[in-house]
Amino acid sequence: MRTILFLLTLLLTLLLTSCGSNTPPSAQSNASTNDPTHEPFRIAALAPGIAVIIRDLGHEDLIVARHDFDMICSDSIPKAGSSLGWDLEALIAANPTHLIMQRSETAPISDTLINAAETHNWTIIARPLDTLDDIAILSDDLHYLIEGPPEREPGEYDIQSALEHTQPSARLARAWRDRGPIADNAGRVLILGSLDPPAAMGPNSFHHQLIERMGMTPAITEGAMWIELDYEDLVALKPDSILLFAPRNRDESDDFGAPEPITGPRALETLGPIAQLPIPALEHNKVAVIDHPLALLPSTALADIAHEIEQILETWNEHPPSP
Repeated sequence: MRTILFLLTLLLTLLLTSCGSNTPPSAQSNASTNDPTHEPFRIAALAPGIAVIIRDLGHEDLIVARHDFDMICSDSIPKAGSSLGWDLEALIAANPTHLIMQRSETAPISDTLINAAETHNWTIIARPLDTLDDIAILSDDLHYLIEGPPEREPGEYDIQSALEHTQPSARLARAWRDRGPIADNAGRVLILGSLDPPAAMGPNSFHHQLIERMGMTPAITEGAMWIELDYEDLVALKPDSILLFAPRNRDESDDFGAPEPITGPRALETLGPIAQLPIPALEHNKVAVIDHPLALLPSTALADIAHEIEQILETWNEHPPSP
């Protein structure tokens, strides 16, 4: 068993620096911050969600360059562009060891950046963040890359305990678990991401996956990740409840703490003209607004979003509709 576990841990570490990466072999590195013989990690977090994952792993201090649309890093950390164009001068000045990016089929990594990585010995790690599982896997992989494999004494390592308590994905799994009866009570849930025009987050979106994993039933089961609707569509859908994702703008005092969920009259006011439509969600007062600044990012912040949704479900459950 110990031999198998060692091989699995080694394979995981090797896969991180090979799978899904456009990194030249000369730039690959398995260095751990726990090993004083290796140069410390210096990370260019080249996607807003990547920076959140690194922060939640407890390694925000390793970030030396950030994405232009980053939402959580200190202003003292230089911006290094976006997929629309990377600032190579800023990256060279930041002197990173690793460029960690969100892989996208529509915005492949440019040859210019790959060539710069070869020249400056940067390791490029490019991963998709399209699903909840993508987020969980990257969180675990970065944890093992930075921290190294877990320390253990021969004969005293409990693999089940390790899987349940030490991997970052364990926290995400607990946050995204099925909420049981209170989730059932929500009925068919419509997830809105925009009001003007109304637009829903449909199948294959990670928000759709989130409510399914939490035990809710989506009101929309077919279609694209982003679906524009009109008022007639909303009436025809007859959702039993509505979750509107409307992130607030962050100011310097915002510590991303989850406020009390926005429900009741405030939520209805936020919906504007939609609040006048004859649909069950409005008749039963099952409408809520999630305004967490990171609510639309594919990142480990979705654990906090799940806890906020749970509070909303509990509020709805306290006031079931009249028969």
